[in-house]
Amino acid sequence: MKIVFINVPWMKYYTGEGDEEKLVPACGYNFQHVNGYYYGYGEGLDQIALEQIDGGLANDTQVEDVTVVWTSKNREGENKVIGWYKKATIYREAKTYLSMDGERLFFKYSIVAPAAEALLLPVELRLLDAKEMSEGISFEKDEKIIADVAMYIHNYAGDKMNYLFAKKDLEGASILNFPEYEMYFAKADEFLAKDLYGKAVRCFNKAIALEPELAIGYECKGSIFLSLKMYDEALEVYKKVLEIEPDNENAHYCLGLIYGLIGDYKNCVEEMNFYINRRKDDMNALAERGIAYYHLGEKELASKAFKKAYAAEPENLIFKQLVDCLG
Repeated sequence: MKIVFINVPWMKYYTGEGDEEKLVPACGYNFQHVNGYYYGYGEGLDQIALEQIDGGLANDTQVEDVTVVWTSKNREGENKVIGWYKKATIYREAKTYLSMDGERLFFKYSIVAPAAEALLLPVELRLLDAKEMSEGISFEKDEKIIADVAMYIHNYAGDKMNYLFAKKDLEGASILNFPEYEMYFAKADEFLAKDLYGKAVRCFNKAIALEPELAIGYECKGSIFLSLKMYDEALEVYKKVLEIEPDNENAHYCLGLIYGLIGDYKNCVEEMNFYINRRKDDMNALAERGIAYYHLGEKELASKAFKKAYAAEPENLIFKQLVDCLG
């Protein structure tokens, strides 16, 4: 069985900013959903000896179909299993790229796994003891330990902390019936305040069914998908907005951002051009278009965009980082 154990600092959610930790550690985004995947990283994972994994070779650049068991020491100093990735791909060299993700400008990871094959245990269910180990990766060889953990993962049927949007909610309509169209939006806001994203989307779907030629329902639905980093779903929704309202500035901006987040930088620039031509004072959009230029090899255009944004908003630390990254 291809399996590794990785010890990381203790956190509750592993979704970055807003967790219980004041400073986000290197592993702090390991259970943040990004377009259907989780991206794992941590201290000691810049280089991984893949030949230590069952079936891995010294010249492999990646090994696929690995089970990654995440462990951490709780507040009492006891090392516990906190979650796992199944069907993960592990890279020999950590990957870093300049991202349009507002939370992670420099997106770094060593492991990627389908979100549907991963699970983060609730704090109160992190009960399974793990072998004592320092922070980093361990290539466990004890067959009994491996068998016990593998059986636990296979049989686990309890709760999990990592949120996955239910497919049934993508197009399903709310069973609620209101006399006024606007009431579906008010109810959706109530659901969003409670993080009930599926029910909110169902309200917007009902509103769309009632008034399919109004863009507002699609825009609200798209904003949820974008906030949840469901980029493929958001892309299709914002395309629909532009079918209804071709000059919708916000939709062009969101499409540009989504294209940039999924690596389609040519279309990103095209959509950002439309938006920036109408909103020339939006320095965030200017910098984001600069990131797209950077990935397209247009370093001079990227540098010009970064410097202009930083000159306009010198207190913006992200703009400073962008200027510095190009020297």
